[in-house]
Amino acid sequence: MNYVDQIPPHIAGLPLSLVLVSVAAGIVMMLLFKVASNPAAIKRAKRRVQAQLLALRLFGDEPAIVWRAQVRLLTGNVRYIAVMLVPILAAAIPFVLAYPHLEALYGKAALPVGSETILTVRLKQANSLAQTAPRLDTPAGLKTETPPVRIADAGGAGEISWRLRAEGPDAGPVRIHIGDTDVTKVVQVGDGRGYLDETRPAGRLAWLMAPGETPIGGDSIESVHVVYRSQHLAAFGLEWPWEAWFIVISVIAALLVKGRLGVVF
Repeated sequence: MNYVDQIPPHIAGLPLSLVLVSVAAGIVMMLLFKVASNPAAIKRAKRRVQAQLLALRLFGDEPAIVWRAQVRLLTGNVRYIAVMLVPILAAAIPFVLAYPHLEALYGKAALPVGSETILTVRLKQANSLAQTAPRLDTPAGLKTETPPVRIADAGGAGEISWRLRAEGPDAGPVRIHIGDTDVTKVVQVGDGRGYLDETRPAGRLAWLMAPGETPIGGDSIESVHVVYRSQHLAAFGLEWPWEAWFIVISVIAALLVKGRLGVVF
């Protein structure tokens, strides 16, 4: 079987949009770090650590002094980490908020022709498994390979899954019929790129993290999920996932503006 999660990642060029987003994120991270940090406390903590390191070098043949310096070095590092913790968490906010959207844009690729994937409907009520006969309508580029597989959870929810085969380029919706409820999920096949959300959730809060399609209405379906192929981005002879490019570029941008913004760490 040629499941999408068992084949090599799709390789694409490094998009300029990701570079610009990463640079902007690095600058925003430094601004947030500056707002949330206490430069005076950071300088004091660094000086204490540096003083103990100097003591270890100057009095290496004095066991008592070395022991005290090691203890003070440990406590100094703990203080340094403590004063850095809040600004680091503040600086991480852009990445945390942007992660699901960047993953949908740069971390996934459409299903290659000939590959197989799993489409799963997560139900809110387990008894709906027994009350309904689910049916799946697929567009021309997709073929249903298996009948629905039902799994009931002890907690009261359940799942219905189908195996799908990509037979031709297509970006059409799959339509799921469960009792009186109809819901669609876009499944993209071919070489197309774009915003590829694997999950279509129910509820506005979950939709904020996966806004590629409108949230599912009704009270019987919790989400519809499809597995896409992973994607790596290539530049300068390197093939990295988008997270690696984002971190490297944003850190470089942050270090370049650190002095201009007066950030201390």
